[in-house]
Amino acid sequence: MNKHLLIVVIFFSIFSNAQEHEYLGFLKLPDSTFISYKVNFTEKEGFIKGYSYTDMNGDHETKSSIVGRFNDRKNTLEFREVSTIYTKSDITELDFCYVYFTGKTRKLNGKAAVEGTFKSYYDDLTSCIDGELSLNAADKIEKRTERFERLVAKSNKIADSTKQKIDMNQFMSRFEDNRLKGGEKVNIIWNQDYLKLMIWDPGTVDGDIIKITLNGKDILSSYSTVKKQKELELQLTEDVNTIIVTALNEGKEAPNTAKIKLSDGKGETIDLLSSLVVGEEVTLVFYREKPQINKK
Repeated sequence: MNKHLLIVVIFFSIFSNAQEHEYLGFLKLPDSTFISYKVNFTEKEGFIKGYSYTDMNGDHETKSSIVGRFNDRKNTLEFREVSTIYTKSDITELDFCYVYFTGKTRKLNGKAAVEGTFKSYYDDLTSCIDGELSLNAADKIEKRTERFERLVAKSNKIADSTKQKIDMNQFMSRFEDNRLKGGEKVNIIWNQDYLKLMIWDPGTVDGDIIKITLNGKDILSSYSTVKKQKELELQLTEDVNTIIVTALNEGKEAPNTAKIKLSDGKGETIDLLSSLVVGEEVTLVFYREKPQINKK
């Protein structure tokens, strides 16, 4: 058997029956700034593979791929970010600073917290910034927030006006995948020509109409989104390719919303959700190669 094929077969066998885990929390920087952080990963026989999300739904939201190890005898968890998949940061300012985390957890069972320290490095392994990372299993956080909401609703000591202001869904929404507002841009590292773009209305179908262009040319000129996914198979022929999604109306219920999924046909996907008023647009910029950025 070809050596490279054998490596692929071994790697696939390790992760084909892997356990999936999702943790939510925050990075704490030396100046006491907190940045939302989420990891999704699979673990099999101590090997970890998945994704991290930094500054969820913030101006600098970034998705990166991670690899690492979990030692169930020593209760240690280690992972590092190895590549950027997308970012909302301005690509001219982005310095590709990757997190290297080392921490403790009792078990990857959805109950124990993950806590430890992280260091971060540029591509050339020079130091970027250090700090602390604290995470809890997503299921555990969701159960706690639901319990808290029930306690608040039953309490006679909390005024109804105050209860109405307590919205735990708003707290949890900061950890949801990429939500795009009008004028926002996502920079995506996409090192191949092929792109499948899927788009649909994730909520009530109310006549939302959008336009989509690729490098200035219409690929959907006036499309009314429905529940069924519209699939577009595209060829990205330039070194830098730009897709723009524009809201042409707001349907019967504002805003104009569209769920967008990007796929490379090999298992890599990016999920986006646009929320626009009429005339607003979001921009997706695809880079065939990771831009070379000089550190300041």
